[in-house]
Amino acid sequence: MTLSQTDRYHGVAFLVFRYFAMRRELGKLQIWARTGQYRKGGWFEHPLSQVGFAILSAFILWPFFGLNPGGFALAAILTSVVALHELGHMAAFRLTGHRKARMIFIPLLGGIAIGGRPYDSRFEVAFVALMGAGFSAFLVPLLIVTSSFASSEGHRLAAALLATLAGFAALFNIANLVPVWKFDGGQVLRQICPGPIALALASFCLLSALLAVGWFAGFSQGFLLVAGAVFAILSLLTVGSGVKPRHELKPIRTFDRFAMAAALLAVFAIHGYGLLWASAKLL
Repeated sequence: MTLSQTDRYHGVAFLVFRYFAMRRELGKLQIWARTGQYRKGGWFEHPLSQVGFAILSAFILWPFFGLNPGGFALAAILTSVVALHELGHMAAFRLTGHRKARMIFIPLLGGIAIGGRPYDSRFEVAFVALMGAGFSAFLVPLLIVTSSFASSEGHRLAAALLATLAGFAALFNIANLVPVWKFDGGQVLRQICPGPIALALASFCLLSALLAVGWFAGFSQGFLLVAGAVFAILSLLTVGSGVKPRHELKPIRTFDRFAMAAALLAVFAIHGYGLLWASAKLL
């Protein structure tokens, strides 16, 4: 018996994940064919393996920040921010009825949260996409308050570490709200905008707001112009792309549409403030 499977790969991370996933699937089929028993799980997705991959990712990132204690702290903070972001997606999967949700952490390339079944509705797609940054939106204000308290008590190192964590979380998550299909912001806008004109206007407004926050945070004008041009081109190139579901998704209700739009604005505002606050404290 010969088995074949085709797929469209979008990025190195998905290619690596598909390779290991298909390899594990074939291994389980061989065990089932020989013994008639199905073995659940696998070492690659085991929580201990994922913790090990996260630690390995921090060590790989260490040289980029400098081979010193401060550089390792920055590498660990960035790895933690990525893990917390994917944890938000996993929580959203469980809240929307997925019995199983898992996170695949690939060193240096980041992580990906996977649900236990295909999406059921457009609201579910938007909610899961937004909760990556939405989960950290609850943590950033807490980090700001904790850092300010530590600073007032004279614990400068702890205050600096907490401020750095808040800044990294704000920057990483607000960057994920870029209105491009591959990013969470683009996923949300695709579900809540009623048509192409509304989608184009919302994407332009969100991208302009992101560049404005970057300018107030101290990023150079040349960098922001290049970044804006790149993201605008990517948004135009990916406007007709995307994963086509096997079954048509349930349409999003008007109330849910406005609720998700309000949640997107709130998450953006929280992370925008967190980025401005951290840049003022650390730079």
